[in-house]
Amino acid sequence: MKRSGKIFAVASVFLFLVSSPVMANVVAVAAGIAPCVEEVVDLYVKAGGEPVELVKEACGPLARQIALGAPYELFLASEPRWPNWLKDKGLLTEVDTFAIGQLTLWHVSSDPIDESQTETAVIAIPDPETTAYGNLAKQYLDKIGLWDRKMNEKRIILVGSAPQAVAAVKARTAEMAFIPLSMAIKAGGSYTSVPDMVIEQVGGLTAKADDGARKFWAFCRSENATPIWVKWGFVIPDKSQKGKISK
Repeated sequence: MKRSGKIFAVASVFLFLVSSPVMANVVAVAAGIAPCVEEVVDLYVKAGGEPVELVKEACGPLARQIALGAPYELFLASEPRWPNWLKDKGLLTEVDTFAIGQLTLWHVSSDPIDESQTETAVIAIPDPETTAYGNLAKQYLDKIGLWDRKMNEKRIILVGSAPQAVAAVKARTAEMAFIPLSMAIKAGGSYTSVPDMVIEQVGGLTAKADDGARKFWAFCRSENATPIWVKWGFVIPDKSQKGKISK
């Protein structure tokens, strides 16, 4: 996207937010994990927390919007790469891992997935340059020697986000998709977890964060939110044992 396009996108988000009838804490969330975060928000508000407005997009565009001054107070990303990029620029604080995500191979049919189909199927993949699970999918296909071959055979369809990958399969543009486990749970159909392809879900506060945003960020990492993360297929990091995780 050209710089003028980026500025227009940030301005559009700002105008949407200031025109909302109720001013809420604004949270930028990776599109692939948004269904889970929506449920966390619902529980938080029911428990007496302030309203939360979610802006859903791929991690890369959200991070660039924050760098350009978008009015987000908290960034919930599905990977460490973009939060760390913002942290290095001094634009994100209290950066922490709130869950561990799993890559899955999904299709819309209820029939079980045969992993051998990976070699011949047309697969929708979120853009590896801007999304966590697209990046994981590329790593996996590189590992098994299929990325270059499938790209050359035009058997990979790159899309902007995990929801768009689901849409491509439902539209029969692709036969399968690599998406987060949480998105596969929401989409129905069938999926299989990709061995060893897991990733930290990392968040942090922007300079615009107020006390309400700080409280919601604390809630996301609290025991109150844990059952929701687990329900959506995430693993909770064990902060008492660095480098280890527990379900």
